[in-house]
Parts: sequence; structure tokens; C-alpha cells
Amino acid sequence: MISKKLRNIIREDKKYLFQNYGDRLPVSFVGGSDSYLFDQDGKRYVDFFSGIAVCNLGYNRPQFSRMLHKQVDRILHTSNWYFNQEQIEAAKLISQLSFRGKTLFVNSGTEANEAAIKLARRYGRSKSSKRYQIISFKGSFHGRTYGGMSATGQEKIRKGFEPLLPGFKILPFNDIGAFKKEIAKNGNVAAVMTELIQGEGGINIAEKAFVQELLSICRKNDILTIVDEIQTGIGRTGKHFAYQHYNFKPDIITIAKGLGNGIPIGAIHTRDSLATYLDRGSHGTTFGGNHLACAAAIAVLRELKKKRTMNNVKVIGKYLFSELKQLRESVSLIREIRGMGLHIGIELAQPGMDIVKIALENGLIINCTFERVIRIMPPLNISLKTAREGMNILKKIFLERVAQQ
Repeated sequence: MISKKLRNIIREDKKYLFQNYGDRLPVSFVGGSDSYLFDQDGKRYVDFFSGIAVCNLGYNRPQFSRMLHKQVDRILHTSNWYFNQEQIEAAKLISQLSFRGKTLFVNSGTEANEAAIKLARRYGRSKSSKRYQIISFKGSFHGRTYGGMSATGQEKIRKGFEPLLPGFKILPFNDIGAFKKEIAKNGNVAAVMTELIQGEGGINIAEKAFVQELLSICRKNDILTIVDEIQTGIGRTGKHFAYQHYNFKPDIITIAKGLGNGIPIGAIHTRDSLATYLDRGSHGTTFGGNHLACAAAIAVLRELKKKRTMNNVKVIGKYLFSELKQLRESVSLIREIRGMGLHIGIELAQPGMDIVKIALENGLIINCTFERVIRIMPPLNISLKTAREGMNILKKIFLERVAQQ
């Protein structure tokens, strides 16, 4: 039953806003606390989505809020014409949590990927004028700007926007044979761009053997490795970054989403020597890395350094996987459970959007991607008590489905 307040919100939305997001779910969130959200009528929800892996610290966490309030009272923005101490501190923390290198701050994930694409082309063309091609993989999602969209391996994202940018080759994911074949015939590849867990593609995980052989080929052929950590970074998988599960250091990582816990910020982080390829005047952004955005990143990254935060991801992830695997044994609708840490996908035997809607009615926020994959991505610091509350709602929904069959 939609309240009068929500009906008014829906009417105003349709009157004043683009409708590119289609039919929004019937709720408007107005507040949050820890791992809960509250709607326009005061109803409470367990958040198993984190705004697409953005609010990794949840809502109204005192330490994060204090950092933002302190920065708001000091200064929000100057310009990248000037030195910025918050940028320096945030970049230092990224180096400590990933690998020693240099960071360029932008405003979003797709902008981080655009910067990575530009750097890779600059690097490749420093070797040969024809060496500008970038390989990515089917099922990937790298953004909706033209560079990111051209690298994205999903036709539904690209459809209707042709012609896309030249110089991109999309290969099957986890197919090292196809990759070897392409490299053998194509000497103009500058970089490989990949997610190690395809989030929008359905929580598809890169096989370790595939990654290791791909890396070996890239090193032999002087091809840059770009790992898109926009959804998997900032502790989501149980390590600070997903590539750390594979025991290697990429040349470039791109970061966004959880980096600002809701404040828009993205970043490209590279090994030191690559930073020279985006030299003076080659790239820039007005708002990227402003004082407020970097203050948010500092608060997030400091929390990520705490052992208890990362340990919580492992503990809660283990609990959720265990519960979901037991549930799968009694629910034929569930085909597979996959993921890492608190980046979990439940593949269904049928479309899953109705499950998302029923969960919302029952006070649980989840998401469906790739039509049939339910995504579970709660805040990293969610308590076991709250995780159980959300899991009980989800189990109830699935078990009721079984009873109805």
C-alpha cells in the first residue's frame, strides 16, 4: 500500500526528472543508522545493498560524520591549481593499503576508468603509434561514458550509442585460449582492463589460473594490466582490494564507490613510473579530489586499516555463505551461490526482480543484476545481529516460495 506521502514523491519525480532509471522501487529513504535505512513513513529496513557497494561504513557512523562536519566547517573546494593536504593524506593511505604508487583523484568510477584508458593509450603510443588497443571481457562493466562503455562487455549497455570508440577488443571471460590467440595475431595491444569479480555481470569470479597466465603474457609483451576495483575495492571482498586474493600487483587500479561512503569520489592508482604518462595538461578535473571528497576518503581508508573492520567482513561473509548454502539445499530456485567476502551473488533459475520487491515489502534491501542474480552487499561493519535479521527475512521469502510450489 503506497502512502499519500510516497504518491506525492512519485508524482513529482515523474514531473521533474529524467526517467532513465525506469520504474524506481516504491520507497524514498530519508534517514539511516548503522546498517539500517528509514523511509518516508518511518519504516525500517535492513540494508543488504549499501547503495551498490557505496556506503561501506553504513549510515551515521560517528567517526565518519565528525570528519565530514569538521571539513565542512573548514573548506569544501579550492581547485587543483593549488596543493591539497587532504589529497596527499588520502593518496598516502591508498598506497599503504594497495601498493606504492601515485594517485589521481576524480569524481566517479567511470571517470577513473576514462583516466586509466587515456594513460594506457599514452603508454602504448609511446612504444608505437599503432599501439593503442585495449582488451576487456564479456560480462564486464566499466562505466557509461564513452571510453568506459566501449570497454564494457555487455550489449545492453552499449546498444543505441554506436558508433563506439575504436580500439577496444572484448574477449570471453576466463578463456585464456582466446586471449592467447588475440595476442598472437595482434601486436598493437597497450593494456588489458578487467574486473576480478564482475559485479554488474552477475558476480562472475576470475579463475586464478586464468589470471596468472594472463599476467605472464602481459609481462612478456609489455602490456599494462588495469584492474577495475570500483565495486570490489575498499574491503568488499575480505581484502582491501580484490587483486590481493591473486597474489600480484597490477600496473593500474581504478577505485570509486566505497571510497567516499556516499560522497562522490573516484581515483586511479598506478605504479610510480606510469604517472609520467599523464603529464602537465594531459588530464584534469574541476571537482576531482576536492577537500570534502578527500576528507571522506581519509575517514573510510583509516577505518579500512583497522583489523576489526576487515575481520568483520570475513566473519559476516562466512556466516552469510553458510546460511545461503544451507538454504540452497532446500530451495531448487537457487542454482548457485558465489562471491567473496561481502560481495555475494545468488543465481536463480528464473528472473529475480520479484524477489527484490517482496524483500523490500518485508524490510530488506537487496538487488538483482543480470536478470537472475540477487546481489548481497551489506556494509562492511554490519553486526552479526543485523546480518541475521536480514538473512531471516531472505530465508522466509525463499521458503514461502517453496511452499507455494
